Amino acid sequence: MLTVTPDATTVALTSSGGGYTATQHYQVMSKAEDGTISDVSTKVMWTADDPEVGFAGDAATVTAAGAYVLTAQYGGQSVSAHLTATLSDTVLGSGVSTGDQGNLDGTPDAAQKPVIVYPVAGALFPANVAPSVIHIQKSDPQQSLARIDLTSGAQLAYRYYAACEPSPNPTAFPNACLVSLRGALASQLARQLAGVSETEDVQVTVRLAAPGGAKLGASAPVAVAWSKVALSGGLYYWTTANGSTDTATMIARYNFDGDATAPQEYLKDTEAPSGQCVGCHAVSYDGSKLAFSIGGSVASQFSLYDVATKSPTAIQLVDRYAGMSTFSPGGRRVVTMSYGNLTLRTADAALGIVQDHLFSDVISEKKSHPFWSSSGNQFAFVSWIPATGIDESQTAGDLVQGAQIWIAGSDGTAMTSAPRLLVPRASGVTSYYPAISDDDQLVVFNQSTCGGTPNGGTWGLGPCDSYNDITATLYVVPVAGGTPVALTRANGGAAPKTTNSWPRWSPDHGTFRGKRLYWVAFSSRRPYGLVLPGSVDSSDTKPQLWFAAVAIDPAGAAPTADPSFAPIWLPGQNPNLTAPRGNHTPVWTSTVVLQ
Repeated sequence: MLTVTPDATTVALTSSGGGYTATQHYQVMSKAEDGTISDVSTKVMWTADDPEVGFAGDAATVTAAGAYVLTAQYGGQSVSAHLTATLSDTVLGSGVSTGDQGNLDGTPDAAQKPVIVYPVAGALFPANVAPSVIHIQKSDPQQSLARIDLTSGAQLAYRYYAACEPSPNPTAFPNACLVSLRGALASQLARQLAGVSETEDVQVTVRLAAPGGAKLGASAPVAVAWSKVALSGGLYYWTTANGSTDTATMIARYNFDGDATAPQEYLKDTEAPSGQCVGCHAVSYDGSKLAFSIGGSVASQFSLYDVATKSPTAIQLVDRYAGMSTFSPGGRRVVTMSYGNLTLRTADAALGIVQDHLFSDVISEKKSHPFWSSSGNQFAFVSWIPATGIDESQTAGDLVQGAQIWIAGSDGTAMTSAPRLLVPRASGVTSYYPAISDDDQLVVFNQSTCGGTPNGGTWGLGPCDSYNDITATLYVVPVAGGTPVALTRANGGAAPKTTNSWPRWSPDHGTFRGKRLYWVAFSSRRPYGLVLPGSVDSSDTKPQLWFAAVAIDPAGAAPTADPSFAPIWLPGQNPNLTAPRGNHTPVWTSTVVLQ
């Protein structure tokens, strides 16, 4: 039998080499069958439930706050110890002095109540998304100094002092105070926050003061959390590229396995065939191939690109060739959609037809919004019935009013079963843009209401035609079927009216507090704190990329309540925040193929 001393202890982290560390020594005793007791402390093999803990001899070194389980193995037996690491630290940022620190630590004026606007209460952050920016609405215009407190039970007490930064849009937000946690500070702090968040939320509170300590006020707390599950792979998206001198539209991408703070401008419209607008795009899951429409929805010309060389594999400057598309897992085949018809093709220069008119023997309606799962085992799409007497261009396939969602089996190269109805048609709504999670467990999709506000612009004006619908709302349903559940926290409320569109799952998932954790990216016109105004019940602002966590019971039970967290704005997507780009239609890949 093995015993360990101490079997439960708490250590305090101290600053070391730009990070934090604490060491705990253990004694492990072994009792043999004959009663002999020996010290095997230097002979056991130690493991921990988290990589933040390392071992050398009888010592465990921990580098992040949190609660950990350590296991010692020897002679076919094992014994566990519980280690809790706490962090208490104070950091002075730029623009503040020790005198300012003392003033901010004074007694707040009850009449001064600054408000934390971002992050949104209930948000869950991945560990690798930085910088973290806190947006505070001043209670008095003279306030210019800030104290940020991050606390979590007895495990975390982190205090950061900094000068307020103004909003890049001061006309819209004249009394904004922004506090940024950048670079190494942000990444190191995220590790600490993720450690403690496994057991409870982090409370964020703010104090603001004018120079000299006047107008000192304290905010109400906002509860958020950080996860050790990082964003991974690549996220491609379409952008209007405002402010660029050489292009109007482009496809940009994030590389979450590299620099996650800003996107790369990947393919400009001036680089596309004939210099035309790059439209609805798809990227193979391995990141090697790109498909997109050219010239808009009506023309629906098509190109297949090699991502590494950024050169066309095939170009079809033929009207009505293909609009939306989706790749098989290995990128060897692609399903294209043209005016309500799905075609399975080879994803090569020939674009050879393997099977035309997919599912037409079962479903007489037009079909669109195809999505092939990353495993290749599932294939989702929508069907709809175009209204009579409309212009034929309205049947191009991106407008699917009254659509319902289907799912079919696949072997990764072809369809292997007849489709079954997953989200049936319902009166007064349209269900569309289905996407399947990496483990084939969940389908996220959009639903919009036909009694909502019509969209502005020149295309897709209907309130529920699936194109930039103002009432577009995120829902999730098990692949096996069931009752869809609204992602209310991710949506920003029960009826947000902020165009929460085009949801796409991350290429993998992890765990958080014992649940399966997924990330879902989408575009939205909701305001970004005190930086971008956003809009409600309107289409007069640029959509932005957001993402939210979704946590599901690991036993596989279908969600019956909202499993989502509040969303997070994807940093760096606008080089110029005074003239934001319109960013939408995200597509997630398992990796980014570099040129």
